[in-house]
Amino acid sequence: MIAVIGAGMSGLACAWQLRQHGVDAVVFEASGRMGGKVLSLDLAPGLMEAGPNTVLADEALWQWLLELGLTPLPPAPGPQRRFVLRHGHYRALPDGPAALLSGSYFSWGAKWRLLSEPWRRSAPAEVETVAAFFRRRLGEEALATLVDPFIGGVFAGDPEELLMAECLPALAAAEREAGSLALGMWRRWRRGVVRRKRMFTLAGGLSSLAERLARDLDVRLGCPALGLERADEGWRVLTPRGPQLASAVVLALPAPQAALLLKDCEPDWASACAALPYAPLTVVATVTEEQALRRPLNGFGGLHPASEQALALGHLMSSRIYPHTAAPGLKLVTSFIGGRRQAELAGLPDQTLLRRLNLELARLFGLEGEPLSQRIVRWPQALPQGTLAMAALRPLAAAASERGLHVCANWLDGVSLPDCLAKGRALADRLAEQALHCRGYGI
Repeated sequence: MIAVIGAGMSGLACAWQLRQHGVDAVVFEASGRMGGKVLSLDLAPGLMEAGPNTVLADEALWQWLLELGLTPLPPAPGPQRRFVLRHGHYRALPDGPAALLSGSYFSWGAKWRLLSEPWRRSAPAEVETVAAFFRRRLGEEALATLVDPFIGGVFAGDPEELLMAECLPALAAAEREAGSLALGMWRRWRRGVVRRKRMFTLAGGLSSLAERLARDLDVRLGCPALGLERADEGWRVLTPRGPQLASAVVLALPAPQAALLLKDCEPDWASACAALPYAPLTVVATVTEEQALRRPLNGFGGLHPASEQALALGHLMSSRIYPHTAAPGLKLVTSFIGGRRQAELAGLPDQTLLRRLNLELARLFGLEGEPLSQRIVRWPQALPQGTLAMAALRPLAAAASERGLHVCANWLDGVSLPDCLAKGRALADRLAEQALHCRGYGI
């Protein structure tokens, strides 16, 4: 039996794939629910995604979801523009070279810097932050008005702190290979390394994926792993229901919880896990009557650079993207507050948070009156930050895997939902191959 500790999406995908290979797997989950940061909530009427709101899937993931019997829902037809707040007003991001040249989003100096990028050569530092990389390749204006809001929206992080190798490894590799970011990505596209991806959610919410995977699994909710001990042929997982013997252990839980679990058996690794910083996020779903939101964005939503000093990192026009998330005649806006640079905002008391949020919604979108309803979900440890502390975990994790302790969590090798699903299944394939090899040799 392989013990999977944590019933988030990484752990569920790993356990499900193990079962497909005929390998016994048991999932231990401390809480009373599955899915980790994937959480779909009924707003009666409506649907709130309190974690990831949408998925970008390649063809393989799309087909796997169909095989599971799930129904991917694409965005509603219409403009798919993204907006960035600049000087208190939203500006649509250019959606191609023609819009970049003809539009006024960037100054002429920034346009020249962007268009001339393929011909500029500059050597990256051995360890380079996201800010240093884009400042070197695209310039200060693009960093402040394009990269900064993107990093805040996707990673809830600080580009001056996050590392390219941890957060955007494909872009860093593209530049290394071709000496240019644009040229490197074009070459990767020509080789088929960069594949087309589809944007979607799932009918019934993204939590339906966790529920579907768990149908085929032995998931023990309310059963935390309290400790780990070496056993003769693997590991002993200590639980409230007694010890469980496992040939291998998959750690599919947040780094702070992993640190507590590893402190006796892997003290160095535990210390490194405890040192990994996290960004807090508070997510608010706001439901209004359609006419009460006088200036909604005609696109997916808006991101906010740190320089704007807004309350939220950004707002999604959720019911514009996926109409089924709000009843007819209503609109749903999802707001993300906090992040690494504004952690104190995520902890504002409910009344203060909603009062400030509604003032921002009135200023940016013309919200009139009080919303019909608002739902708050708080994630004190929302997203692990791809800093030097994350890089320090990788060799320790590689060494531990030789002892039958494996990491499958969003704090190594990708934080997105597709990343978590892919690495869970890939780890299961490797573990199943090892099990088959051992059986072949009678081990």
